[in-house]
Amino acid sequence: MHLGELIADLEIARIKGEVNLEVEGLAYDSRKVESNFIFVAISGFKQDGHQFIARAIEKGARVIVMEKDVSISIPQNVVLIKVPSSRLALAQLSNCWYRFPSREIKMIGITGTNGKTTTTYLVESILKRAGFKVGKISTIDYILGEDFSPSSITTPESHDLQGMLKTMVDRNLDYAVMEVSSHSLALNRVEGVEFDRAVFTNLSPEHMDFHKSWQEYLEAKVSLFEKLGKGARKRISKKAIVNIDDPVADYLIDRVSSEVTTYAIKKKADVRGRILEMTSRGVLFILEGEKKKRINLSLLGLHNVYNALAAASIALEEDIPIYLIEEGLEEVKRIPGRLEPIDNKNGFNIFVDYAHTEDGLKKVLQTLQGIVKGNLIVVFGCGGDRDAQKRPLMGKAALKLADYSVITSDNPRSEDPGDIVAQIEKGIMEEGGKKGRDYSIVVDRKEAIKSALEKMQKEDILLIAGKGHEKVQIFKDKVVEFDDRKVVRELLGA
Repeated sequence: MHLGELIADLEIARIKGEVNLEVEGLAYDSRKVESNFIFVAISGFKQDGHQFIARAIEKGARVIVMEKDVSISIPQNVVLIKVPSSRLALAQLSNCWYRFPSREIKMIGITGTNGKTTTTYLVESILKRAGFKVGKISTIDYILGEDFSPSSITTPESHDLQGMLKTMVDRNLDYAVMEVSSHSLALNRVEGVEFDRAVFTNLSPEHMDFHKSWQEYLEAKVSLFEKLGKGARKRISKKAIVNIDDPVADYLIDRVSSEVTTYAIKKKADVRGRILEMTSRGVLFILEGEKKKRINLSLLGLHNVYNALAAASIALEEDIPIYLIEEGLEEVKRIPGRLEPIDNKNGFNIFVDYAHTEDGLKKVLQTLQGIVKGNLIVVFGCGGDRDAQKRPLMGKAALKLADYSVITSDNPRSEDPGDIVAQIEKGIMEEGGKKGRDYSIVVDRKEAIKSALEKMQKEDILLIAGKGHEKVQIFKDKVVEFDDRKVVRELLGA
Protein backbone atom coordinates (compact mmCIF):
# COMPACT_ATOMS: atom_id res chain seq x y z
CA MET A 1 0.00 0.00 0.00
CA HIS A 2 0.98 3.60 -0.46
CA LEU A 3 2.29 5.15 2.75
CA GLY A 4 0.38 8.38 2.17
CA GLU A 5 -2.90 6.44 2.08
CA LEU A 6 -2.06 4.51 5.25
CA ILE A 7 -1.19 7.54 7.37
CA ALA A 8 -3.90 9.86 6.03
CA ASP A 9 -6.01 9.67 9.21
CA LEU A 10 -3.19 9.50 11.76
CA GLU A 11 -2.60 12.30 14.24
CA ILE A 12 1.03 13.09 13.48
CA ALA A 13 3.24 15.18 15.73
CA ARG A 14 6.24 15.14 13.42
CA ILE A 15 7.32 13.45 10.21
CA LYS A 16 10.79 13.17 8.68
CA GLY A 17 11.37 11.69 5.25
CA GLU A 18 9.54 11.10 1.97
CA VAL A 19 6.05 9.60 2.29
CA ASN A 20 5.69 8.98 -1.43
CA LEU A 21 6.58 5.29 -1.27
CA GLU A 22 5.02 1.85 -1.25
CA VAL A 23 5.21 -0.35 1.85
CA GLU A 24 4.86 -4.12 1.85
CA GLY A 25 3.89 -4.92 5.40
CA LEU A 26 3.23 -3.77 8.94
CA ALA A 27 4.60 -5.13 12.23
CA TYR A 28 4.84 -4.19 15.90
CA ASP A 29 7.25 -7.05 16.68
CA SER A 30 10.73 -6.40 15.25
CA ARG A 31 11.20 -10.14 14.69
CA LYS A 32 8.42 -10.07 12.11
CA VAL A 33 9.76 -7.10 10.13
CA GLU A 34 10.69 -7.70 6.50
CA SER A 35 11.92 -5.50 3.65
CA ASN A 36 9.90 -2.30 3.10
CA PHE A 37 7.81 -2.78 6.26
CA ILE A 38 6.38 -0.23 8.66
CA PHE A 39 7.54 -0.90 12.23
CA VAL A 40 5.35 0.52 15.00
CA ALA A 41 7.26 0.89 18.26
CA ILE A 42 4.93 0.23 21.20
CA SER A 43 5.75 0.93 24.84
CA GLY A 44 4.85 -2.46 26.32
CA PHE A 45 4.53 -3.69 29.89
CA LYS A 46 7.70 -5.78 29.83
CA GLN A 47 9.62 -4.45 26.83
CA ASP A 48 9.67 -1.16 24.97
CA GLY A 49 9.48 -1.42 21.19
CA HIS A 50 11.52 1.75 20.87
CA GLN A 51 14.55 -0.30 21.98
CA PHE A 52 14.15 -2.48 18.88
CA ILE A 53 13.98 0.26 16.25
CA ALA A 54 17.60 -0.32 15.14
CA ARG A 55 16.93 -4.06 14.78
CA ALA A 56 13.77 -3.35 12.75
CA ILE A 57 15.75 -1.09 10.41
CA GLU A 58 18.42 -3.78 9.99
CA LYS A 59 15.69 -6.21 8.93
CA GLY A 60 14.41 -3.81 6.27
CA ALA A 61 11.92 -1.43 7.88
CA ARG A 62 11.45 1.67 5.71
CA VAL A 63 9.06 3.47 8.06
CA ILE A 64 9.25 3.82 11.85
CA VAL A 65 6.20 4.95 13.81
CA MET A 66 7.04 5.93 17.38
CA GLU A 67 5.79 7.95 20.33
CA LYS A 68 9.21 8.67 21.87
CA ASP A 69 12.38 10.22 20.50
CA VAL A 70 15.30 7.81 20.25
CA SER A 71 19.03 8.53 20.27
CA ILE A 72 20.16 6.23 17.48
CA SER A 73 21.44 6.87 13.97
CA ILE A 74 18.61 6.63 11.42
CA PRO A 75 19.48 6.05 7.73
CA GLN A 76 18.38 8.79 5.32
CA ASN A 77 16.02 6.50 3.42
CA VAL A 78 13.99 5.60 6.56
CA VAL A 79 10.86 7.63 7.25
CA LEU A 80 10.27 8.61 10.90
CA ILE A 81 6.73 9.37 12.05
CA LYS A 82 6.14 10.54 15.62
CA VAL A 83 2.61 10.19 17.00
CA PRO A 84 0.99 10.89 20.39
CA SER A 85 0.09 7.19 20.83
CA SER A 86 1.78 4.29 19.06
CA ARG A 87 -1.02 1.89 20.07
CA LEU A 88 -3.68 4.12 18.57
CA ALA A 89 -1.59 4.54 15.43
CA LEU A 90 -1.12 0.76 15.17
CA ALA A 91 -4.89 0.25 15.37
CA GLN A 92 -5.57 2.86 12.68
CA LEU A 93 -2.80 1.60 10.40
CA SER A 94 -3.91 -2.03 10.81
CA ASN A 95 -7.53 -1.21 10.09
CA CYS A 96 -6.54 0.57 6.89
CA TRP A 97 -3.98 -2.09 5.91
CA TYR A 98 -6.62 -4.84 6.07
CA ARG A 99 -9.19 -2.64 4.28
CA PHE A 100 -11.54 -2.07 7.24
CA PRO A 101 -12.78 -5.67 7.62
CA SER A 102 -15.32 -4.97 10.37
CA ARG A 103 -17.37 -3.04 7.79
CA GLU A 104 -17.86 -6.28 5.84
CA ILE A 105 -19.11 -8.58 8.64
CA LYS A 106 -21.65 -8.29 11.46
CA MET A 107 -19.75 -7.55 14.66
CA ILE A 108 -20.92 -8.58 18.13
CA GLY A 109 -18.78 -7.43 21.08
CA ILE A 110 -19.32 -8.74 24.60
CA THR A 111 -17.81 -7.01 27.63
CA GLY A 112 -18.16 -7.23 31.42
CA THR A 113 -16.21 -8.74 34.30
CA ASN A 114 -17.72 -12.22 34.23
CA GLY A 115 -19.72 -14.20 31.68
CA LYS A 116 -18.05 -12.97 28.49
CA THR A 117 -16.75 -16.35 27.38
CA THR A 118 -19.92 -18.32 28.11
CA THR A 119 -22.07 -15.69 26.40
CA THR A 120 -19.79 -15.82 23.36
CA TYR A 121 -20.22 -19.60 23.13
CA LEU A 122 -24.00 -19.34 23.52
CA VAL A 123 -24.30 -16.65 20.84
CA GLU A 124 -22.17 -18.76 18.51
CA SER A 125 -24.40 -21.79 19.09
CA ILE A 126 -27.63 -19.89 18.35
CA LEU A 127 -26.27 -18.23 15.22
CA LYS A 128 -24.99 -21.55 13.88
CA ARG A 129 -28.35 -23.16 14.64
CA ALA A 130 -29.95 -20.41 12.57
CA GLY A 131 -27.71 -21.32 9.64
CA PHE A 132 -25.11 -18.54 9.85
CA LYS A 133 -21.35 -18.92 9.45
CA VAL A 134 -19.69 -17.61 12.61
CA GLY A 135 -16.19 -16.59 13.67
CA LYS A 136 -15.30 -16.34 17.35
CA ILE A 137 -12.59 -14.60 19.37
CA SER A 138 -12.67 -15.61 23.03
CA THR A 139 -10.52 -16.22 26.09
CA ILE A 140 -10.52 -19.92 25.24
CA ASP A 141 -10.13 -20.05 21.48
CA TYR A 142 -10.07 -18.26 18.14
CA ILE A 143 -12.27 -19.72 15.41
CA LEU A 144 -11.90 -17.99 12.05
CA GLY A 145 -14.14 -20.28 10.06
CA GLU A 146 -12.29 -23.41 9.05
CA ASP A 147 -9.50 -23.41 11.60
CA PHE A 148 -9.26 -23.41 15.38
CA SER A 149 -6.46 -22.21 17.63
CA PRO A 150 -6.15 -21.85 21.41
CA SER A 151 -6.37 -18.26 22.60
CA SER A 152 -3.25 -16.47 23.78
CA ILE A 153 -5.07 -13.34 24.98
CA THR A 154 -8.76 -12.46 25.40
CA THR A 155 -8.76 -9.62 22.86
CA PRO A 156 -5.73 -9.70 20.51
CA GLU A 157 -3.52 -6.70 19.73
CA SER A 158 -5.10 -4.49 17.06
CA HIS A 159 -2.91 -5.68 14.17
CA ASP A 160 -3.62 -9.36 14.97
CA LEU A 161 -7.31 -8.66 15.52
CA GLN A 162 -7.76 -6.86 12.21
CA GLY A 163 -5.95 -9.72 10.48
CA MET A 164 -8.36 -12.22 12.05
CA LEU A 165 -11.37 -10.17 10.96
CA LYS A 166 -9.95 -9.97 7.43
CA THR A 167 -9.64 -13.77 7.37
CA MET A 168 -13.28 -14.09 8.47
CA VAL A 169 -14.36 -11.71 5.71
CA ASP A 170 -12.29 -13.58 3.10
CA ARG A 171 -13.98 -16.81 4.19
CA ASN A 172 -17.43 -15.23 3.77
CA LEU A 173 -18.46 -15.56 7.41
CA ASP A 174 -21.65 -13.79 8.46
CA TYR A 175 -20.77 -12.89 12.06
CA ALA A 176 -17.76 -12.21 14.25
CA VAL A 177 -18.54 -12.77 17.93
CA MET A 178 -15.82 -11.58 20.29
CA GLU A 179 -15.00 -10.81 23.87
CA VAL A 180 -13.92 -7.22 24.44
CA SER A 181 -11.70 -6.89 27.52
CA SER A 182 -11.17 -3.70 29.49
CA HIS A 183 -7.46 -3.88 28.60
CA SER A 184 -8.33 -3.90 24.90
CA LEU A 185 -10.53 -0.85 25.29
CA ALA A 186 -7.97 1.09 27.33
CA LEU A 187 -5.12 0.12 24.98
CA ASN A 188 -6.94 0.93 21.71
CA ARG A 189 -6.92 -2.69 20.48
CA VAL A 190 -10.48 -2.42 19.16
CA GLU A 191 -10.16 1.15 17.90
CA GLY A 192 -11.81 1.39 14.49
CA VAL A 193 -13.76 -1.87 14.83
CA GLU A 194 -17.36 -1.14 13.85
CA PHE A 195 -19.49 -3.10 16.31
CA ASP A 196 -23.17 -3.65 15.53
CA ARG A 197 -24.15 -5.18 18.88
CA ALA A 198 -22.40 -4.44 22.17
CA VAL A 199 -23.30 -6.49 25.24
CA PHE A 200 -22.73 -5.61 28.90
CA THR A 201 -22.86 -8.59 31.28
CA ASN A 202 -21.90 -7.24 34.72
CA LEU A 203 -19.17 -5.38 36.59
CA SER A 204 -17.19 -6.21 39.72
CA PRO A 205 -13.63 -5.26 40.77
CA GLU A 206 -10.93 -6.78 38.54
CA HIS A 207 -7.64 -5.70 36.94
CA MET A 208 -7.15 -3.03 39.59
CA ASP A 209 -3.41 -3.44 39.09
CA PHE A 210 -3.89 -2.08 35.57
CA HIS A 211 -6.80 0.36 35.86
CA LYS A 212 -5.76 1.80 39.24
CA SER A 213 -9.34 2.66 40.26
CA TRP A 214 -12.88 1.32 40.03
CA GLN A 215 -13.98 4.40 38.09
CA GLU A 216 -11.20 3.97 35.54
CA TYR A 217 -12.20 0.32 35.08
CA LEU A 218 -15.84 1.31 34.63
CA GLU A 219 -14.98 4.02 32.12
CA ALA A 220 -13.00 1.54 30.04
CA LYS A 221 -16.09 -0.65 29.74
CA VAL A 222 -18.37 2.31 29.07
CA SER A 223 -16.17 3.47 26.18
CA LEU A 224 -17.35 0.54 24.05
CA PHE A 225 -20.94 1.78 24.29
CA GLU A 226 -20.12 5.46 23.88
CA LYS A 227 -18.49 4.73 20.52
CA LEU A 228 -21.22 2.37 19.32
CA GLY A 229 -22.55 3.73 16.02
CA LYS A 230 -20.26 6.77 15.86
CA GLY A 231 -18.64 7.02 12.43
CA ALA A 232 -20.57 3.94 11.28
CA ARG A 233 -20.28 2.92 7.64
CA LYS A 234 -22.66 -0.05 7.69
CA ARG A 235 -26.38 0.47 7.25
CA ILE A 236 -27.21 -1.52 10.36
CA SER A 237 -28.91 0.05 13.35
CA LYS A 238 -26.65 -0.36 16.38
CA LYS A 239 -27.87 -1.84 19.65
CA ALA A 240 -26.48 -1.91 23.18
CA ILE A 241 -27.69 -4.94 25.14
CA VAL A 242 -27.49 -4.34 28.88
CA ASN A 243 -28.05 -6.40 32.03
CA ILE A 244 -30.11 -3.92 34.04
CA ASP A 245 -29.93 -6.01 37.20
CA ASP A 246 -26.32 -4.89 37.52
CA PRO A 247 -25.79 -1.80 39.75
CA VAL A 248 -23.88 0.18 37.09
CA ALA A 249 -26.44 -0.41 34.32
CA ASP A 250 -28.17 2.97 34.65
CA TYR A 251 -24.83 4.81 34.56
CA LEU A 252 -23.86 2.91 31.45
CA ILE A 253 -27.20 3.42 29.69
CA ASP A 254 -26.94 7.19 30.25
CA ARG A 255 -23.70 7.13 28.24
CA VAL A 256 -24.90 4.89 25.40
CA SER A 257 -25.06 6.59 22.01
CA SER A 258 -27.39 4.03 20.38
CA GLU A 259 -30.64 2.19 21.07
CA VAL A 260 -30.71 -0.06 24.14
CA THR A 261 -32.21 -3.49 24.73
CA THR A 262 -32.33 -4.60 28.37
CA TYR A 263 -32.35 -8.04 29.96
CA ALA A 264 -32.84 -9.08 33.58
CA ILE A 265 -34.14 -11.64 36.03
CA LYS A 266 -35.13 -9.31 38.88
CA LYS A 267 -36.20 -6.09 37.12
CA LYS A 268 -38.65 -5.36 34.35
CA ALA A 269 -36.78 -5.58 31.05
CA ASP A 270 -37.19 -6.17 27.31
CA VAL A 271 -35.99 -9.75 27.79
CA ARG A 272 -36.54 -11.54 31.10
CA GLY A 273 -35.77 -14.88 32.65
CA ARG A 274 -38.21 -16.50 35.09
CA ILE A 275 -36.60 -19.37 36.98
CA LEU A 276 -38.65 -22.54 37.32
CA GLU A 277 -36.11 -25.02 38.67
CA MET A 278 -32.38 -25.15 39.44
CA THR A 279 -30.76 -28.57 39.80
CA SER A 280 -27.42 -30.32 39.46
CA ARG A 281 -28.31 -30.92 35.79
CA GLY A 282 -28.89 -27.25 34.91
CA VAL A 283 -31.63 -24.64 35.03
CA LEU A 284 -35.17 -24.67 33.69
CA PHE A 285 -36.45 -21.16 33.01
CA ILE A 286 -38.93 -19.19 30.93
CA LEU A 287 -37.43 -16.85 28.36
CA GLU A 288 -39.81 -13.89 28.12
CA GLY A 289 -39.58 -11.41 25.26
CA GLU A 290 -42.31 -10.64 22.74
CA LYS A 291 -42.91 -14.39 22.95
CA LYS A 292 -42.24 -16.92 25.71
CA LYS A 293 -40.28 -20.15 25.61
CA ARG A 294 -39.22 -22.75 28.17
CA ILE A 295 -35.45 -23.21 28.12
CA ASN A 296 -33.82 -26.28 29.61
CA LEU A 297 -30.27 -24.96 30.05
CA SER A 298 -27.58 -27.57 30.76
CA LEU A 299 -25.25 -24.97 32.33
CA LEU A 300 -25.47 -24.63 36.11
CA GLY A 301 -26.34 -21.57 38.11
CA LEU A 302 -28.17 -18.26 38.07
CA HIS A 303 -25.16 -16.53 36.48
CA ASN A 304 -25.53 -18.76 33.43
CA VAL A 305 -29.18 -17.79 33.07
CA TYR A 306 -27.96 -14.20 32.76
CA ASN A 307 -25.48 -15.33 30.10
CA ALA A 308 -28.26 -17.14 28.25
CA LEU A 309 -30.47 -14.03 28.42
CA ALA A 310 -27.67 -11.92 26.95
CA ALA A 311 -27.25 -14.38 24.09
CA ALA A 312 -31.00 -14.60 23.52
CA SER A 313 -31.27 -10.79 23.47
CA ILE A 314 -28.70 -10.64 20.67
CA ALA A 315 -30.51 -13.36 18.73
CA LEU A 316 -33.85 -11.59 19.07
CA GLU A 317 -32.27 -8.41 17.68
CA GLU A 318 -31.13 -10.50 14.71
CA ASP A 319 -34.74 -11.68 14.16
CA ILE A 320 -33.88 -15.29 14.88
CA PRO A 321 -37.04 -17.32 15.69
CA ILE A 322 -37.43 -18.16 19.35
CA TYR A 323 -37.52 -21.91 18.70
CA LEU A 324 -34.03 -21.69 17.17
CA ILE A 325 -32.88 -19.66 20.18
CA GLU A 326 -34.17 -22.46 22.40
CA GLU A 327 -32.35 -25.10 20.34
CA GLY A 328 -29.12 -23.08 20.26
CA LEU A 329 -29.08 -22.55 24.02
CA GLU A 330 -29.97 -26.14 24.85
CA GLU A 331 -27.34 -27.50 22.47
CA VAL A 332 -24.52 -26.13 24.66
CA LYS A 333 -23.85 -28.83 27.23
CA ARG A 334 -20.64 -27.45 28.74
CA ILE A 335 -18.08 -24.65 28.30
CA PRO A 336 -14.40 -25.57 28.73
CA GLY A 337 -13.28 -24.62 32.23
CA ARG A 338 -16.58 -22.96 33.16
CA LEU A 339 -18.16 -25.06 35.90
CA GLU A 340 -17.01 -27.95 33.78
CA PRO A 341 -17.86 -31.31 35.37
CA ILE A 342 -15.04 -33.85 35.41
CA ASP A 343 -16.59 -37.22 34.62
CA ASN A 344 -15.04 -40.06 36.59
CA LYS A 345 -15.65 -43.69 37.53
CA ASN A 346 -15.34 -42.88 41.24
CA GLY A 347 -18.70 -41.11 41.25
CA PHE A 348 -17.23 -37.88 42.66
CA ASN A 349 -18.80 -34.51 41.89
CA ILE A 350 -15.86 -32.43 40.69
CA PHE A 351 -15.99 -29.13 38.81
CA VAL A 352 -13.27 -26.97 37.28
CA ASP A 353 -13.96 -23.26 36.86
CA TYR A 354 -12.12 -20.14 35.71
CA ALA A 355 -13.41 -18.03 38.64
CA HIS A 356 -10.48 -15.82 39.63
CA THR A 357 -12.19 -12.82 41.19
CA GLU A 358 -14.10 -12.46 44.46
CA ASP A 359 -17.39 -12.02 42.60
CA GLY A 360 -16.71 -14.92 40.24
CA LEU A 361 -15.80 -17.26 43.10
CA LYS A 362 -18.89 -16.22 45.07
CA LYS A 363 -21.24 -16.91 42.17
CA VAL A 364 -19.82 -20.34 41.47
CA LEU A 365 -19.77 -21.37 45.14
CA GLN A 366 -23.34 -20.13 45.60
CA THR A 367 -24.41 -22.21 42.61
CA LEU A 368 -22.79 -25.32 44.04
CA GLN A 369 -24.22 -24.62 47.51
CA GLY A 370 -27.66 -25.05 45.97
CA ILE A 371 -26.97 -28.60 44.76
CA VAL A 372 -24.48 -30.09 47.22
CA LYS A 373 -25.72 -32.80 49.59
CA GLY A 374 -22.51 -33.23 51.55
CA ASN A 375 -19.62 -30.79 52.03
CA LEU A 376 -18.49 -28.17 49.52
CA ILE A 377 -14.70 -28.18 49.14
CA VAL A 378 -12.78 -25.60 47.09
CA VAL A 379 -9.18 -25.51 45.86
CA PHE A 380 -8.02 -22.07 44.69
CA GLY A 381 -5.22 -19.55 44.62
CA CYS A 382 -4.59 -16.12 43.11
CA GLY A 383 -2.44 -15.08 40.17
CA GLY A 384 0.83 -13.25 40.70
CA ASP A 385 1.46 -9.73 39.36
CA ARG A 386 -2.30 -9.13 39.41
CA ASP A 387 -4.84 -7.45 41.74
CA ALA A 388 -3.23 -8.05 45.13
CA GLN A 389 -6.20 -6.51 46.95
CA LYS A 390 -8.56 -9.28 45.83
CA ARG A 391 -6.55 -12.01 47.57
CA PRO A 392 -7.88 -11.62 51.15
CA LEU A 393 -11.37 -10.97 49.73
CA MET A 394 -11.33 -14.29 47.88
CA GLY A 395 -10.21 -15.95 51.10
CA LYS A 396 -13.17 -14.47 52.94
CA ALA A 397 -15.58 -15.56 50.22
CA ALA A 398 -14.28 -19.12 50.36
CA LEU A 399 -14.57 -19.25 54.15
CA LYS A 400 -18.15 -18.01 54.03
CA LEU A 401 -19.45 -20.17 51.19
CA ALA A 402 -17.37 -23.40 51.25
CA ASP A 403 -17.15 -25.96 54.03
CA TYR A 404 -13.43 -26.41 53.50
CA SER A 405 -10.79 -24.64 51.42
CA VAL A 406 -7.39 -25.74 50.18
CA ILE A 407 -5.32 -22.64 49.46
CA THR A 408 -2.70 -23.15 46.77
CA SER A 409 -0.86 -21.43 43.93
CA ASP A 410 -2.43 -20.28 40.67
CA ASN A 411 -0.05 -18.64 38.18
CA PRO A 412 2.44 -17.01 40.59
CA ARG A 413 4.44 -15.42 37.75
CA SER A 414 7.23 -13.27 39.23
CA GLU A 415 5.91 -13.43 42.82
CA ASP A 416 6.68 -15.93 45.56
CA PRO A 417 3.72 -18.37 45.70
CA GLY A 418 4.03 -18.49 49.49
CA ASP A 419 3.54 -14.71 49.74
CA ILE A 420 0.37 -14.87 47.64
CA VAL A 421 -1.03 -17.71 49.75
CA ALA A 422 -0.26 -15.74 52.94
CA GLN A 423 -2.32 -12.80 51.65
CA ILE A 424 -5.28 -15.10 50.93
CA GLU A 425 -4.93 -16.64 54.39
CA LYS A 426 -4.94 -13.17 55.98
CA GLY A 427 -8.51 -12.65 54.76
CA ILE A 428 -9.62 -16.02 56.11
CA MET A 429 -8.06 -15.36 59.52
CA GLU A 430 -9.65 -11.90 59.73
CA GLU A 431 -13.04 -13.61 59.49
CA GLY A 432 -12.20 -16.12 62.22
CA GLY A 433 -11.21 -19.04 60.00
CA LYS A 434 -9.03 -21.68 61.65
CA LYS A 435 -6.35 -23.68 59.92
CA GLY A 436 -7.11 -27.38 59.95
CA ARG A 437 -10.78 -26.87 60.71
CA ASP A 438 -11.74 -24.52 57.84
CA TYR A 439 -8.78 -24.61 55.50
CA SER A 440 -5.34 -25.95 54.75
CA ILE A 441 -2.41 -24.61 52.77
CA VAL A 442 -0.75 -26.75 50.09
CA VAL A 443 1.34 -24.48 47.87
CA ASP A 444 2.00 -27.10 45.16
CA ARG A 445 -1.18 -27.10 43.05
CA LYS A 446 -1.11 -30.80 42.13
CA GLU A 447 -0.61 -31.79 45.78
CA ALA A 448 -3.42 -29.40 46.76
CA ILE A 449 -5.82 -31.11 44.35
CA LYS A 450 -4.67 -34.50 45.63
CA SER A 451 -5.30 -33.53 49.25
CA ALA A 452 -8.80 -32.30 48.38
CA LEU A 453 -9.61 -35.52 46.53
CA GLU A 454 -8.44 -37.56 49.52
CA LYS A 455 -10.78 -35.56 51.74
CA MET A 456 -13.87 -36.15 49.55
CA GLN A 457 -16.87 -38.29 50.46
CA LYS A 458 -19.43 -39.47 47.91
CA GLU A 459 -21.95 -36.64 48.37
CA ASP A 460 -19.37 -33.88 48.56
CA ILE A 461 -18.63 -31.44 45.74
CA LEU A 462 -15.11 -30.31 44.88
CA LEU A 463 -14.54 -27.05 43.02
CA ILE A 464 -11.09 -26.38 41.57
CA ALA A 465 -11.10 -22.68 40.74
CA GLY A 466 -8.92 -20.08 39.09
CA LYS A 467 -7.39 -21.65 36.00
CA GLY A 468 -10.34 -23.24 34.22
CA HIS A 469 -9.42 -24.06 30.63
CA GLU A 470 -5.75 -23.08 31.00
CA LYS A 471 -3.17 -25.74 30.16
CA VAL A 472 -0.02 -24.26 31.69
CA GLN A 473 1.14 -22.83 35.01
CA ILE A 474 3.34 -19.74 34.91
CA PHE A 475 6.22 -19.29 37.35
CA LYS A 476 8.97 -16.69 37.58
CA ASP A 477 11.51 -18.75 35.67
CA LYS A 478 9.44 -21.31 33.77
CA VAL A 479 6.12 -22.26 32.24
CA VAL A 480 5.03 -25.85 32.93
CA GLU A 481 2.22 -27.95 31.47
CA PHE A 482 -0.68 -27.95 33.92
CA ASP A 483 -4.34 -28.60 33.20
CA ASP A 484 -6.55 -28.93 36.30
CA ARG A 485 -8.87 -31.32 34.43
CA LYS A 486 -6.05 -33.56 33.29
CA VAL A 487 -4.46 -33.56 36.76
CA VAL A 488 -7.76 -34.63 38.37
CA ARG A 489 -8.14 -37.53 35.93
CA GLU A 490 -4.55 -38.64 36.49
CA LEU A 491 -4.91 -38.53 40.26
CA LEU A 492 -8.21 -40.43 40.24
CA GLY A 493 -6.69 -43.00 37.90
CA ALA A 494 -3.83 -43.51 40.33
